[in-house]
Amino acid sequence: MSNDERTISFRAAAKKIGALDSLAAAQDRPRSYLINEAINNYLELHAYQDALVRKGLDEMQKGRVVSHQEVVKRLKKKGRARP
Repeated sequence: MSNDERTISFRAAAKKIGALDSLAAAQDRPRSYLINEAINNYLELHAYQDALVRKGLDEMQKGRVVSHQEVVKRLKKKGRARP
């Protein structure tokens, strides 16, 4: 283990661990590799979502907003509004 790695432990349902182990065996990877991949994907997704929210808030503060009514009007014009 390198100096930048640390060990953690947590509880998970037995079925989830079994599914994880099956997937790890199918990919010929250790369980910890798949767990680290899942953590990386989770962190990347939430960082991306956070960036989108921050961008939206920034746009809102600059007054770059469109009302709900305007969005519906534009969608109706393009034939994409819900009935």
